[in-house]
Amino acid sequence: MEGLGISAGVWMSRWEEKRVLITGATGFIGSWLTEILLAKGAKITALIKKGDPLIASLRHILNRIEPLYGDIRDQKVMDKAVENRDVIFHLAAITQVTYGIKNPVETFEVNVSGTLNLLESIRKRSPSPFLIYASTDKVYGEPKYLPIDEEHPLSARSPYDASKLAADRLVNSYVVTYGIDASIARWSNTVGGRDSNILRAVPDFVTSIMDSKPPTIRGDGTHLRDYMYVSDAVGGVISLAENRELTRGEVFNFGTGIATSVVDLANMIVTLMGYEGRLKPMIVGARTPGEIDRQYLSARKANELLKWRPEVDLKSGLAKTIKWYLENPWWRAVMNESRRLRDMD
Repeated sequence: MEGLGISAGVWMSRWEEKRVLITGATGFIGSWLTEILLAKGAKITALIKKGDPLIASLRHILNRIEPLYGDIRDQKVMDKAVENRDVIFHLAAITQVTYGIKNPVETFEVNVSGTLNLLESIRKRSPSPFLIYASTDKVYGEPKYLPIDEEHPLSARSPYDASKLAADRLVNSYVVTYGIDASIARWSNTVGGRDSNILRAVPDFVTSIMDSKPPTIRGDGTHLRDYMYVSDAVGGVISLAENRELTRGEVFNFGTGIATSVVDLANMIVTLMGYEGRLKPMIVGARTPGEIDRQYLSARKANELLKWRPEVDLKSGLAKTIKWYLENPWWRAVMNESRRLRDMD
């Protein structure tokens, strides 16, 4: 767990022998969550789509977890996946606004129908496992006020946003209607190693600079976002699972509450990688339909009820992220294969 700054001994007594299912375990945040919970003593089953190149993110621990190969869009797979689980972390999703615009049907099939399949499988179990659903700050849409708290109205500007909003409310409806145990985490933008998605700013900027190329900002660089380091994101969802009585049926924001523009983010990465004065961001200035201009979260609820606070500031988090990519050059091949398969869809 190098670079995360989390002790494997913390909370060990709570997780020893807990039977945990993680969907999206091969993904960026899911892989770190899997590694951390394994170190805490949990018995992990990871739902993995066949042919997923991101299985490489778990290669160092694959022999210590139970891989379950299948797709969340397959009800029979989900029925099997939820059997005898204590806790389920649902992270599997299509996660990109741009990809969702190009592929709205697939986005809804995965993000909404897949979540519905999982909920139906859980509904058949009594007692039900505790579900932690990974939602997103995108369900708030363009903010009416900042920072955004959990009471902010929900909205959706893009198909991706709408799919996550629908799944978010589906989870809530199963809590209210069927009495399943679930909690919802709404994350801000998350940064860290093992992010394979070149459509996201940080891996795009870092890998471009590794190739001595300027980071390219597709928009105008003024968009404001809340960037949280991956260990803080993982710590947030773990805190939900560890406080079941407090978090059941509740929504919690996890973010830093600090806004950073995309151009400032790019310049920070340029400086941290030692290219200040040699490279500067290239701003294309294109507009992405459905893109939200300003977004950063209030995590006061998590601060007060769960005692959760982000521990890694942006500069430190970016430094850890850059270090990971520099020390793991093999990951570039994984990123390229992931992009190739995505472009084929």
